[in-house]
Amino acid sequence: MDFSVIIQTLITSVASVIVALIGAGFFKRYNDSKKETYSKSKLMEQIKKDEIVHLALRDLRRKYNSDRIYIWQFHNGGNFYTSAPMQKTSVTYERCSDGLERKSEKFQNTIISNITSYIKDVIDMSMFYTDIREMDDIAIRGICQSFGTQSHSGVPIYDDKEHLIGILSLDWVFSDIPEEFLSGEEFNEHLKEDLIKEAKSLANYI
Repeated sequence: MDFSVIIQTLITSVASVIVALIGAGFFKRYNDSKKETYSKSKLMEQIKKDEIVHLALRDLRRKYNSDRIYIWQFHNGGNFYTSAPMQKTSVTYERCSDGLERKSEKFQNTIISNITSYIKDVIDMSMFYTDIREMDDIAIRGICQSFGTQSHSGVPIYDDKEHLIGILSLDWVFSDIPEEFLSGEEFNEHLKEDLIKEAKSLANYI
């Protein structure tokens, strides 16, 4: 074979490799840039949703004159030795009166089996206590009282497929429950219906 042809073939091969490497590097940088842009976009979208939720909770706390309002969200976290997923819940959003201890600092990755009675009562729409001392579950009652809670209510948050994704909870510690939400010494149906509507609205952002 002619030596010049060999040289030309070699140069062409080397050039092809260089172009391929440059192209690969370009596409990698392009893909990395797309991922970074997508990540920033998703983060900004989540921040906007978080702001909406926090503002909504602020307004709801004022509306119901509660001292603490917060959202539990359900999630997985790890697995048992049986490979079954650990079902957990965490307080993800919270607004409090000045000076109150935040529950979100204490309740992260809580195993659901520890609060099943609370969740059941929320689903049954029976988690409404103007006097927390009337709560049957001693453990849950003790937790509430340790945070100074005098009155409490909790309603389920469902997504558009009717999956339970969270709980909207309110505590009254030293503030009075507005009369419009009471019938004698009990919460009235107006409060329950009102809270369910608010929970449906919040479901769009959590």
